Amino acid sequence: MAYKVPSSETPGYSYILRHPDFKDGTCGTKYSEITTLWELFQREVIEFSKKEFLGTRSFDPHTGKFGEYSWITTTDASEIVDNFGSGLDQIYANYAPMVPKATPGQQPLGILSNNRAEWLLAEFAAFRSRRYSVGVGDQLGVDCAEETINHAECAVIVCSMDKIPRMLDRMNTTPGVKVIVSMDKLDCSLPNLFTQAFNSKLTASWRTRAESMGVVLLDMVQVMEMGRAQPTHASPPTPEDVCTITYTSGTTSAQKGVVRTHGSNVAASMSISLPLQAYGATYMSFASLAHCFDRFLIYAMMFEHVRIGMYSGDIANLGDDLKTLRPTVIVNLPWKLNELYGLISSSTIKASGFVGMLSRFAYKQKLKRIAAGNGSKHALWDRLIFNKVAQKFGGRVKMLLTGGGQISSELQTFFSIVLSCESLHGYGQSENFASGTFQLKGNSVKGNAGVPAPGVDLRLRSIPEMEYLVTDAPCPRGEIMLRSKSGLLGYLKEPELTKSVKSGDWVATGDIAQFNADGTISIIDRVKNIIKTGRSFFVAPEFLENCYSKHELVKNIFINGSVKERELVAIVVPNKEKFVPWARGIINDAGNLSYEDMCTNNDVRQALVKELKLHASLNNLMYQEHVCAIYCDPVQFDKNSRGFYTPTFKLRRTAVLNHYKDQFSKLFSEADSNVILTVS
Repeated sequence: MAYKVPSSETPGYSYILRHPDFKDGTCGTKYSEITTLWELFQREVIEFSKKEFLGTRSFDPHTGKFGEYSWITTTDASEIVDNFGSGLDQIYANYAPMVPKATPGQQPLGILSNNRAEWLLAEFAAFRSRRYSVGVGDQLGVDCAEETINHAECAVIVCSMDKIPRMLDRMNTTPGVKVIVSMDKLDCSLPNLFTQAFNSKLTASWRTRAESMGVVLLDMVQVMEMGRAQPTHASPPTPEDVCTITYTSGTTSAQKGVVRTHGSNVAASMSISLPLQAYGATYMSFASLAHCFDRFLIYAMMFEHVRIGMYSGDIANLGDDLKTLRPTVIVNLPWKLNELYGLISSSTIKASGFVGMLSRFAYKQKLKRIAAGNGSKHALWDRLIFNKVAQKFGGRVKMLLTGGGQISSELQTFFSIVLSCESLHGYGQSENFASGTFQLKGNSVKGNAGVPAPGVDLRLRSIPEMEYLVTDAPCPRGEIMLRSKSGLLGYLKEPELTKSVKSGDWVATGDIAQFNADGTISIIDRVKNIIKTGRSFFVAPEFLENCYSKHELVKNIFINGSVKERELVAIVVPNKEKFVPWARGIINDAGNLSYEDMCTNNDVRQALVKELKLHASLNNLMYQEHVCAIYCDPVQFDKNSRGFYTPTFKLRRTAVLNHYKDQFSKLFSEADSNVILTVS
């Protein structure tokens, strides 16, 4: 597995681990001529001329239905980027000449939209003249986009048409914005999902309003026409130039602007491209481009050419997008796979009767093939059982990539079997542009974070106050420290914060890991996400939530504790399909109570606490890790407007704590006597 660098231990620090195929700590010499993302784009254009590159689904505004994918070729993309980049040169010169002090000689281009071809085209057009992209997200709430725009000093914003009204509304609080460029034609002559709610009369009123505020409102076609009329010469970036500023998800604190250079992003992308070897992949892009994970994978696959199909823009339509695009590489997140597992397993390995019996037998046969190193495909059982599942994902998936949280071995293996594909999990952060660790292809051992990516040095640092030590036996434990060319340059305008996480060339991640006996790495905790209870016992809430969420009655769970309180309490969103019949059996209800009434029923809650305690005991949790009081919420965490999830689908713990503040206060007062409080 991972290569252990000889004699690399120092007091308080573990030995250094590296990728087994890149023992010198570099990415080798392949692609050494690529030093910037602009050069990577040019390589795509030249070596894969006229190949399909960026795909968008057609949309009929009259029926509201989506059709097939239409493609922009690499040659088309090059022409668009050149014309739009020339137009941007004139836009900045005429309307936005100011250069932020934090990035001397370079200017930002803010990009605000769902994933679409224009997002990437705008970014490459910015690279053409040494500008850098700033992904602007608005999923976290009203103020999120404003904070990003102001903090990064974005004078020019490229956005989809549906974002323009809100951009104009916030002009008083974003005074630095001088130009708004619509991705969609302002005369609405090319209707799509993002323009269907508007018309040319309305957009004309936007122009008038923008002019009254001293803001220039244009669309991409107009800017490209400016570029064609007065072309400018490209001024390519250097490896040291800023490439993008990505804002962290904000799971435990305010967002931070991570400054990334072209050189560091090329190193990050190359570190996954080399082991992935996804030549000619077709990829579905739906994880927010404003953040790093999706772009990291796109850049990585561009080394070997990639067809990037954008999802339709409606996440509820993702299943149909997959069937239409038929991707060979897909990405998903552990919490979402947990949901899909329930749906898929109920019709296969957990089904009743002959179908269930046959599915379980087929599953065991494929498990044996994987354990023997023969891969996840099986001619007979795929044809009879699992191809039906694979077709829901397009039927051509070769690799399922996951990140953004821990994943169990069972869950990862399940999807490898039902999709007949390679399932690979990795670990990374915005600070290192998602480049940290990745599982080796062909390895049957799952449920870990893999080994360091090529060019990445990884070691652990002891955290004595949490009782994680690099001297722990048999598995060293501690905070992950990373060193690589893809590492953190710094946080925008926050030098002290930068100093707090950097120690020379090493970056402290805040994540706790252990080195496994098989040479892999497992993420086991988070430095900041530790609760000390009134019993002077430390618990890791995310670890416990992962454990409790495996119970079939649980859809979502959030665990809370305090140094002032002896017991743990939780918010539970039940798995409605399993919960309703179970609850009716508890209270002998023949169908009169609604799902919401069942959630507030005291007898049901008491019974659910007993179920969770039993589940905890069966999973070897200590008594101090048992949940002693719960509040049942019938509304799923991701089915509301509460802002519980970041754009990268991580749970924002502060948002959850604030939302349920009153419930937690009441639960703690009852937890010692294990009384479940009914909150009306």
